[in-house]
Amino acid sequence: MPKNPAIFRVSVALLPCLTLAASLPGCLLDAEEPLDITQLSAPPEDDHEAKEAEIEEEEPDDSKGKKASSGSAPQAGAACTVAATFKYTTSGDVTTASINTTAVAWFTKGSYTVRMTGPSRTFAAGVTGVPSVTTTMWIRTLTTPFDPATMGTTARSAWLNAARAVNCVTGMSDILAVGYEYIEGAPKDAGYANGADYHDYLGLAWDPIDANIIAADTTQLGKIDCSGYLRLLFGQHANFLYNGVEAKIPMSLYVKGTLTRSSKDQYQSGPGKIIVPFRTQPTGATAFNGTPTATELAAIEVGDIVFFDSSCDYAVSTPSCGTDWTSIGHTGIYVGRDTLNNARFLSSRSTANGPTVANTGGWSVFNNATGVSGTYPKRFRGARRF
Repeated sequence: MPKNPAIFRVSVALLPCLTLAASLPGCLLDAEEPLDITQLSAPPEDDHEAKEAEIEEEEPDDSKGKKASSGSAPQAGAACTVAATFKYTTSGDVTTASINTTAVAWFTKGSYTVRMTGPSRTFAAGVTGVPSVTTTMWIRTLTTPFDPATMGTTARSAWLNAARAVNCVTGMSDILAVGYEYIEGAPKDAGYANGADYHDYLGLAWDPIDANIIAADTTQLGKIDCSGYLRLLFGQHANFLYNGVEAKIPMSLYVKGTLTRSSKDQYQSGPGKIIVPFRTQPTGATAFNGTPTATELAAIEVGDIVFFDSSCDYAVSTPSCGTDWTSIGHTGIYVGRDTLNNARFLSSRSTANGPTVANTGGWSVFNNATGVSGTYPKRFRGARRF
């Protein structure tokens, strides 16, 4: 794209996404499988979020601190304890908040997402026989990327107290819970269409900062591709309301630091920071087929975004495959270890006809383990923390 996004004002007003292949690289390239279009019989909901009451920053009584959000078990210890102050320690780009000696939240410099403990939840895949994921991690976003120099301990503690109160009492859905609302059998069960963005799913026009107004593609109503799905979760939905401001990540087509349109651009220039850099094969080395190492797996936390090559498995015999980040063609959000201890991720893909953590058309797992089938362990390429 041109260096100055303001100059790049493509003439796409009132044109559907499928006619924009030249203007929107990646709009048609986000599938890990061949295009599988299935029309839905009914349009989706209008996606308006119910606004929670603004949370007071005073400490609630003990009974409130013991409540859990709907459908979750109460979490003992520090998970739901609201504290007037926290102890903060920083290692590299990560600042950890602790109550006494228990770590309860993690802020990453330059990232919108904050990972924190809360009531334990079990997320089912919506498909019989697929392992569930149980986690005490909750993912919410700040309104601006975290910077310890500008978000001091007082402001940080006030935000964290409010966020934890929402996790434990108010129950406004976090990123993980919102994501599961769209899987098979869920209330907002979404379909898949290659090139379908968040606004196509909703049937709304979109006015990006680096292009003219883009109308929704009416043939893609209720459908969404992989990168569009992440834009729906992180950019369209509000996952926290604090001081009257909704927590959403800004979106554009190409502007660095925003939620861009294609999966490869979300890796290269999206919000936050790269956690696992794009992996390449050293000349003459034994083929790793994309499988993440133990060190890389340990670096990826719940809520991080994982990226994959959508076209081929890297091997010494095919050196042109997977040699740079432009080969990325699929993306999803890591939701945690399932009951078989495999790393599950949530993404929208064609064979499953929409958002899934299930195993239709290949397991939604990116670690290499006995019994795991499908291409994702072979095609893992990197990770980013939005």
